[in-house]
Amino acid sequence: MRDKLITLIAGPTDRTKVFRFADISKEEYNSRLNELAETLSKNVGVANIIPDQGVPFDLAKKFRELGGVVVGYVPRGGCESLEDNFQYCDDVREFDGGWSTLNTCLSLRGDLITVIGMSPGTIVEVAYTKYHQRYAGKNMPVLMDEVLVPWKLPDFLSEELDLRYFNDVMQLNAYLNEIRGEQI
Repeated sequence: MRDKLITLIAGPTDRTKVFRFADISKEEYNSRLNELAETLSKNVGVANIIPDQGVPFDLAKKFRELGGVVVGYVPRGGCESLEDNFQYCDDVREFDGGWSTLNTCLSLRGDLITVIGMSPGTIVEVAYTKYHQRYAGKNMPVLMDEVLVPWKLPDFLSEELDLRYFNDVMQLNAYLNEIRGEQI
């Protein structure tokens, strides 16, 4: 039995989305990622990512520096353009399917999703948790950072999802402990 969670780290590959839409400076961004990495490292043993440049990649590198394990996933057949980033992962695995399967089902390899910025791909990953619950019988909590995503999803989306918003690391830590009690 494991004592730590597995999370998918989700967010935009375009870092400027965080600076433009969350109105956060580069200094605040780095400080925020450090806080998040430290909190995650206490509760999460493995962070799953798509090893592309961007916000999830930045957080995963900091998480790994603190002793966390980072597993990078690529679609079946690999992805040559991402190979330079493999060095920042403890393991790289091919996902059984193409990009659409990877973006919709990678969260099933973990216990929760940690959202640290928003993009069209992130919305897909979050929204698809509805189907994990409905058809796979797996509740997938989505922890959404209100600092890096400074708005709430509309009710017509959120009513079918297990969304938990946090704006400080104490709240994040409380959610992670709660989920550990539910999942492990």
